[in-house]
Amino acid sequence: MQVKTIFILALFAALVAGCKAPQSGYEVTNKLEDPLQDKAVVLTYDEVNQYLPGDIGSDYIVVVDADGNNLPSQCDDLNNDGQWDELAFLVDLAGGENKTVYFDAVPKSEVPDYTKRTNIRFGYKDEPYVEVTDEARLKSTDSPTISEVFQMEGPAWENDKVGFRNYYDARNGIDIYGKRTTEMVLDSAGIRGQNYHELDDWGMDILKVGNSLGAGAIGIRIGDEVSRVGKSEKGTYEFITEGPVRAMFELKYVGVPVGARTYDITHRISICAGDLFYRSKVSVDGLQGDEQLVTGIVNMHQKESFRMEEGDYRILASHGSQAYQGEKLGMAVLVPRNSFVETWKAPDEGEGIVETHMVAIDLEVNTPAKYCFLSGWEYQDEGFKTEDYFREQVVHAAHMLSNKF
Repeated sequence: MQVKTIFILALFAALVAGCKAPQSGYEVTNKLEDPLQDKAVVLTYDEVNQYLPGDIGSDYIVVVDADGNNLPSQCDDLNNDGQWDELAFLVDLAGGENKTVYFDAVPKSEVPDYTKRTNIRFGYKDEPYVEVTDEARLKSTDSPTISEVFQMEGPAWENDKVGFRNYYDARNGIDIYGKRTTEMVLDSAGIRGQNYHELDDWGMDILKVGNSLGAGAIGIRIGDEVSRVGKSEKGTYEFITEGPVRAMFELKYVGVPVGARTYDITHRISICAGDLFYRSKVSVDGLQGDEQLVTGIVNMHQKESFRMEEGDYRILASHGSQAYQGEKLGMAVLVPRNSFVETWKAPDEGEGIVETHMVAIDLEVNTPAKYCFLSGWEYQDEGFKTEDYFREQVVHAAHMLSNKF
């Protein structure tokens, strides 16, 4: 809930010396008994503008608490028009705590230098290892072919807990990088002699994907038939943002064949600092009303899954010795209750998507379907050796996602 609390300007100026004092504070509330650390809060430009004495204009926003401490934040231009659209900031909240934060509009040059805790890397395999900007998705399904073109075979994203990558070809799978460091490491993965298939100081690629959906790749279901979103007339990648709070990019697919139909699909992927999961928003143009989005978890080495319900989310999960070297790995797909349809298991062999714990999600016109994919690796945190600990972390993730302000 948003609550405007009016303060006397002179009093607040004493609390936040050196900042232009806003007229009102924005209140965030933890409705849970458990504490929330690094809770990501996202507000639009117009929402932020309500809490400032004048129009923001082209300024950026600094977020401070009542004691004058800066909170990590970033202003993101989501449509590349030169004007930021959303403010994202991180806040820590004790159980049941209400906290008021304040916004100050400043020139971009005066924004503090916060620690970068999210990162996107999509680069070429060969020197000078520059970032990829306008390459179309390859139509091949051959790993050796794509691995000679792109570093990590496609775009990769990470925060201070975990990393992921997308195969930028017709396979369109998603893989996991287990991390043993809070540093951003994927810029150098797989180049200059580094082999991410072998355990390094920072971690490694920990998932075997095969012809499954891996770690949350997507398909479209019509009736009983599921088609992988991979082949398309054209596929593209667009970088949106990265910084101290979150990173975001889009994968677009034009002319995706599903039976006798074709669709245009946009998959927006983001990851926030401190989370064990990434977030997906999938928009499909050309819907006729009988389609569902499908995602899932590879079950190549863990044939059993389990279901959970927590907060606003229904959850499909697995835990077992399913990481690359046989170590314990837990994975989960969290789907909003109001769009969750059902779960089932794909065949272990055959054509199409195999070896996957599947989940179907409702698709609506002009409304993106949403889900999150979570990973917990025992070399990252020994607690993940046990299913009980993994379940606790999944519950905490659902609380973080359900806790609305």
